[in-house]
Amino acid sequence: MPSSDRKSRRLAPWVPLAAGAAILIAIAGYAITASGGEADQPDAPPSAPVSADIRDMGEQLARRDADDPMAMGETDAPVVLIAYSDYNCPFCGRWVRDIQPELMPYVEDGDLRIEWREFPYLGDASTTAARAAHAAGRQGRFWEFHDAYYAEDEKLEGDALQDELDAIAEAIGLDGKRFDDDRESGEAAQAVQRDFDEGVGIGVNGTPAFLINGQPVMGAQPLPVFTQAVDAALDDAEGAA
Repeated sequence: MPSSDRKSRRLAPWVPLAAGAAILIAIAGYAITASGGEADQPDAPPSAPVSADIRDMGEQLARRDADDPMAMGETDAPVVLIAYSDYNCPFCGRWVRDIQPELMPYVEDGDLRIEWREFPYLGDASTTAARAAHAAGRQGRFWEFHDAYYAEDEKLEGDALQDELDAIAEAIGLDGKRFDDDRESGEAAQAVQRDFDEGVGIGVNGTPAFLINGQPVMGAQPLPVFTQAVDAALDDAEGAA
């Protein structure tokens, strides 16, 4: 994507969401509360630059692991978008359905890498789904599971959730027994906890939450917020090269 096009769509400066040694991502009006209610989504807030130190801290969270099944894009892509998400968050589903596909040209061009983090803060059903997603990733089908689960906004629990997970596993061609074993494993629990702890450590308190080369983006913002943030990060990367 030409630099001139990116510059024409550059975002206004960002709100400083960091304090002390931590990045604080305040979800506020975008969060789904623990009781399951949806807050109204106001316009994007006014903003100011995030400091270089804070940006560097955010960039260090990018794993750039070639074997990470929950990532797409080149490991050396100049921009990494880290997403913290909950499977029972309808705004997360909206982002996956409406925004993620529109960012794929950046991924395909080698400019963007997307790394997914599980942040199941809405209850046991969210944790169950997150572990199932990890299990699907063990068979190289994380993104297929991810897209299938987020295709609907319905929140499932108990037997209905288990039936849905089994149906998705069959639809995307998973080995059912291995899927069951993997999602009940300690390894799945530890992987999900690692993602959750990472989010808590930088101040995530709701979903969806994003870091784009260390710059925070709050909530299921409109597409231009993400394209302009990626374009700005690309410009910065080119300037530093």
